[in-house]
Amino acid sequence: MSLPYNQVRGNTLVTSTLEGGQEKSVIIEFDKGGKIDSITYEGEKLDYRSEKFVQLLDNDKNVQSGFHHYNVEKGLINPDVVKFDDLEPIFFVSANVEKDWEGWNTDGAPFPTTYSESTVDKITSTYTEPIDNSEFGVEIKMDQPITQRDKNGDVTNYKVFYSETDGTTIRAVDANGKVKPGVPPIYNNGVYDMSQITSNLNIFVPADQRWNGPEMENIHREIQRNVINHIDAVAPGVVKGQWLLDTDGRNPEDPKTFRTEKGLNSFVEDVMWGGKENFGKSKVNAGNGPGYDGASGQGQRLMSYTNKVFAGSDEANSMFKKIVKYPMDMANNMDHMFIQCYSYRAPYAKTFDGQFGKGLGNPVVAAGGRESGLAFGAERYRPYKKKLGAGIKLPMPNNMMDENGRNWNDESMSAKQMGGVQQASKNVITSLITGDFGGAGPLARNIAQTADLLSQSSTQGVLAAEKISQLAANTGLSADEIMQRSVGVIANSNTELLFAGVMLRSFEYQWTMSPRNRLEAANVRMIIRAFKQWSAPKKARKMERAGRTDVGKAGGPSFFLGTPNIFRLRFVTNGNRNILGVNKFKPCALTNVSINYTPEGQWLAYENGMPIAVNMSLRFAELEPIYDTDYSEDIAKERQYNPDDPESTGDLYPIGEIDQASPYASDVGY
Repeated sequence: MSLPYNQVRGNTLVTSTLEGGQEKSVIIEFDKGGKIDSITYEGEKLDYRSEKFVQLLDNDKNVQSGFHHYNVEKGLINPDVVKFDDLEPIFFVSANVEKDWEGWNTDGAPFPTTYSESTVDKITSTYTEPIDNSEFGVEIKMDQPITQRDKNGDVTNYKVFYSETDGTTIRAVDANGKVKPGVPPIYNNGVYDMSQITSNLNIFVPADQRWNGPEMENIHREIQRNVINHIDAVAPGVVKGQWLLDTDGRNPEDPKTFRTEKGLNSFVEDVMWGGKENFGKSKVNAGNGPGYDGASGQGQRLMSYTNKVFAGSDEANSMFKKIVKYPMDMANNMDHMFIQCYSYRAPYAKTFDGQFGKGLGNPVVAAGGRESGLAFGAERYRPYKKKLGAGIKLPMPNNMMDENGRNWNDESMSAKQMGGVQQASKNVITSLITGDFGGAGPLARNIAQTADLLSQSSTQGVLAAEKISQLAANTGLSADEIMQRSVGVIANSNTELLFAGVMLRSFEYQWTMSPRNRLEAANVRMIIRAFKQWSAPKKARKMERAGRTDVGKAGGPSFFLGTPNIFRLRFVTNGNRNILGVNKFKPCALTNVSINYTPEGQWLAYENGMPIAVNMSLRFAELEPIYDTDYSEDIAKERQYNPDDPESTGDLYPIGEIDQASPYASDVGY
């Protein structure tokens, strides 16, 4: 099967070269100006100083023709003006390569203009070839890179090798992918060398760069599959080791690494991931406790039964047990946006519950203080019900801003209207007891107000205008209009801007994602899918006596629609800490997901149709307004978020007071 020849995919050229009559794959990455940034030969990225890199530029007409083809395809050169044979090697390399070569090339030129053996020797004189990986067997490709980091912050990359004599090993490699000399393997035929593993209990290393049992198991399982596939492809007659065939536990020779029947290694993992609701028998998909989901009032209890038709949606939406990141190599100390998804709980269910306001008529309870009541206001519970999966990390968006709006309206009240209120407020309690003086109250107040206006000659005209307006009712003129036209004045309306209510905030953020390899492309697809699925309204998944219907299936019927999932948004810096200099968020709904698969204005894709870049726009809206008491460390019980608890469903963050004596902890808050 012949290899691709001069295929342009985004900023990549896939081509080939001939060696000994055999085709060898060559993949070249270019910068925006069409200059070479890297060359990958037969799956191995070449060092700038290696002899193979120079030889491909110097001698290989196939590869050089590919450079010309790429620049023509990209419209960077005019083939009628610039011919293939006219190109010098200096045309091909990027500024990065030129800069790296400056210190190695002894003739002073940024790039060698001739390619004699002596010139190649000069370029490669400071370059020492690492150990040839072939002595450890054939490299087994893994879908996911294997890395770990020690407590000193050093990150080590690993590769998997298979050898019929030495078995299957995981070995440390350098930045160029070559095996580090003198370093023993961390894994051999299904058994890990735990002395070289950064334990999941090592709190000095970020969680996503240390290994826990399930991650080690996943690596082991992938090695099993890939090694078996390799043996079946190249040497089907070779007898496979027992450790390869053991798919129920781990290596039989190492019983400590056997997994539990749930596929977990520790009690903590069992608690976090082991429990799964039996949706076939489940009656409700709800939490516990009176007033939240397990309501105690008769009407609220009947309504809460509706929740059971959505049983199973939380399980279906718990997509990720490990945080998904873009880009994949995002460092833990890099500022980023962390988005977590939660199922929704009606926050005012507690107010409608039969227990709300309990103790009003009980003097013993009243003396000790009631927990709730209409006079205190409607009590709001946290809207987060259950965290769904591990969440998504994205770079800080470029268009970060927040607007804290309030509703203010201009309102008017004339002096006469104020006088009426004043008269009415004089005997409020007496009016309540006497039935407003047997119905005579309005007449008495009107007489008192008229007497007050008659006491001043300037206000007597107001009464005259009102009387004229009544006598000439057929004209449709008001007293103010009569005063305006007759003497050129109007009553003072005492207009003032008054607070009219709160406003909810909304936010919109955009990211452009350009995957650089298959795994990162898969992550991009998972991120897009997650936001679309998480924000979709829910349909019924199960109902009583519905075994012959299509309830719970795509396209099936649903009497109800459930509230979509909601989100916790955080701007996070090193140490999983909220960034003090940007706004915090209350729980948010994802109101719109917009994906542009052609951000460059035309269709550009890798092999198998994956777009080389996608633009994702997410619009969020907060569920609750911002109040002055939110800028406080004193938070209602059960609503405070605990960053040390990965399952915390608290929705409010403690915001410290401003202290000018210690200004460095000042927080912009919400």
